[in-house]
Amino acid sequence: MARSVAIIGAGQIGFASACAFQSAGWEITIHSRSRPAWTEFPSEWRQYEAGTDPAPQADVVIDTIAFDETDITRYDPDMVGRLIAISSASVYCDEQGRTLDEGPINGYPQFTGPITEDQSTVAPGDATYSTRKVRMENKAIERFGNRATILRPCAIYGQYSRHLREWWFIKRLMDGRNRIPLLLDGRSQFQTTNVLGISEFALEAAERELAGIFNISDTDTPTVREIGLAICNSLNREVNFIDSGSKGFVGRTPWSVPHPFAVSGKKAHSLLHEQRFDYADHVGDGIAWTRNVDQDQWQATFPQLAAYPWDLFDYAAEDRFFDERT
Repeated sequence: MARSVAIIGAGQIGFASACAFQSAGWEITIHSRSRPAWTEFPSEWRQYEAGTDPAPQADVVIDTIAFDETDITRYDPDMVGRLIAISSASVYCDEQGRTLDEGPINGYPQFTGPITEDQSTVAPGDATYSTRKVRMENKAIERFGNRATILRPCAIYGQYSRHLREWWFIKRLMDGRNRIPLLLDGRSQFQTTNVLGISEFALEAAERELAGIFNISDTDTPTVREIGLAICNSLNREVNFIDSGSKGFVGRTPWSVPHPFAVSGKKAHSLLHEQRFDYADHVGDGIAWTRNVDQDQWQATFPQLAAYPWDLFDYAAEDRFFDERT
């Protein structure tokens, strides 16, 4: 009898995980608020919508949208073999207690090198996204013990993303912008995570019963300029990147942070037999699907980008910046 996996959430992680587990012969059930927008939805995948879905009972549950401890308490440890919960690398704090959540107010965290799983995290609580994620992690470990697997990705990219940071570059290229300003000359580093790395490690954790906390990251940490170059190359476009200085919103990308935020995924990579997920080698596959995105309705496709507290595509401000340089 095929092993069963219940996947909670119909976003990019849910899709990639379903594909990975299908390739290994697992029986798949999707639990989501509505029918997924995926163009590929094999008939053998069962799907429950919110309000009609029973409490998941499966050999493995992958919760891609567990944000707090109440999302964990719905699971009966007697009915679920292993819980794989998607957390976030945003839970880490530096020696001064600074976090990404509070960066704009208290200053961004500074780390001495790539962040490992041993790095301090924020305290559990209800104050921020990250404190709730830690509370969720703690509840998962409390209820499932060595049958809990916690994955901490960073800036995720890939097919069916609702927060595709790459759109910051893609839309400019589609709009014919041949000069693109970059804050801090594009030197910022904010760790990237290929969604395929998440799904493949989730499958590995399920099949090998891997317990504990794992960072999931690309094997490199590209700068913003390197991200832009990789996207331009994948779309066969050439542009000039212009340093826009160290402050302000012109040239500010979704990866623009004043200090490197690099995450070490070595613990997980070693269990995947050192399979590499270098950003430039994989971003093309992760953005090819955006050719079908309606530019005028991009906010509906990428609601998390649309929620950013500044105008991501303020071309008038960019043009004024370029005019002042001439």
